[in-house]
Amino acid sequence: MLKLYEHQKLALTYLRLNNSFALFMEQGTGKTIPTLVRVHELIEKGKINSCLVVAPKSALGAWERDTELFEPEQQARLNQTITLVNYDKVWRVKNKFNQFDHDWGCIILDESHFIKNRTSQRAKFLLKLATKAKYRYILTGTPIGNGQLENIWSQFTFLEPELVKGRVHSKIFGGSYYDWQDKYCLLNQYYRPAAYKHVSELQNIIEEHSYRVTKDECLDLPDKLPDELLPIELAEKKLYKEMAKTSAIAKMEILAENPLSRLLKLRQICSGFMTDNLGKLIELKTNKLQALDDFLESFDRKLVIFAEFKYSIKQIERLLTKKKIKFVVLDGQQKNKLIWRQFQSNESIKVIIVQYQSGSAGIDLYSADTVIYYEPTLRSTTLEQSRDRIHRTGQKHKCSYIHFITKGTVEEQIYKALSSFQDFNEKLFTEYMESYQKSFYKARKK
Repeated sequence: MLKLYEHQKLALTYLRLNNSFALFMEQGTGKTIPTLVRVHELIEKGKINSCLVVAPKSALGAWERDTELFEPEQQARLNQTITLVNYDKVWRVKNKFNQFDHDWGCIILDESHFIKNRTSQRAKFLLKLATKAKYRYILTGTPIGNGQLENIWSQFTFLEPELVKGRVHSKIFGGSYYDWQDKYCLLNQYYRPAAYKHVSELQNIIEEHSYRVTKDECLDLPDKLPDELLPIELAEKKLYKEMAKTSAIAKMEILAENPLSRLLKLRQICSGFMTDNLGKLIELKTNKLQALDDFLESFDRKLVIFAEFKYSIKQIERLLTKKKIKFVVLDGQQKNKLIWRQFQSNESIKVIIVQYQSGSAGIDLYSADTVIYYEPTLRSTTLEQSRDRIHRTGQKHKCSYIHFITKGTVEEQIYKALSSFQDFNEKLFTEYMESYQKSFYKARKK
């Protein structure tokens, strides 16, 4: 039986009362589940027969995950009705045809700040598409980035759009973007918003059409929130299958000589690289980095990232540098083992990347309330100790733990063991491989 927290029940009530509405719920407060409950009600009552959910690629797996919390009959209805697509794909035309350009009963934008740029192709397409849907909902924890109130225009226009001479206008704000800009913005020499006017009026409009909740306002949530699993699509499926089946990848001349070596190779593939038998590093594709990129788009506080592999740490460093996010690293190569104190005391340092072996114990990171596990460790004690880096004396907020888990891989089994307070050892890996081989051959017979 699906159970909602009180704030989720309130969110559901707002969705029931409004055909278009915004849930501005902070990461970790569970905005997907009440939205799915509302969609199921609309299906059951015959009010919709189609629903388009648009989300960052990394967030699509969360919709699949939360759908599995429903009863089997309800799951079937949701799966038959909902179409999941990512923001990069939804607006693109293939063979002069866009498969998503038709009437939908309901359209939901998850992480709706992805359309904050009203001139982008994705925003233009989705705003026009919204004019043909009866029910429209947007979800995000960060509707406005860096205090830029203009980010809200396209998101609220999506909620109540109308076509005027082929252009999408906002019913909520009563006109075009330039009408909104004239009313609420003071422009700089480049004709861009530099300051704002009538802010109280604008805030009242936003509050009328949205429900805002933070983790700390949810009194019914525990201090340590339940683990949030972010399912990641495996990018190198062929290589993973070959290594899992044969303990080798012929074209790369890579051989796993024993079970633990094969386990290591499979984990490396999930994280986008492999080392050959001479120790040479081979870069592969992974969706983890894009998932992290997407997450950072909607996250503006301090963050702890735990990773296992040196290669992963370097990739994360490159991404943060590219995004101009200030960070520090605590790993085996870091000579300053007290560098975590800089993360604690310096407000401008937003991220600390920690290698499990170097920082799962003996350090305080409570200036952050969120941990991302970029890849799982094998030891349950290490995981539990890492959790307590942010959940300790000095922490003023509820703590979130987000695990990047590659779907259909050994990472799922590793997390399953860890969540049962077990180390993932050679015995469990052997059991996983036996199960994997059986499922592979069953699939071939079909």
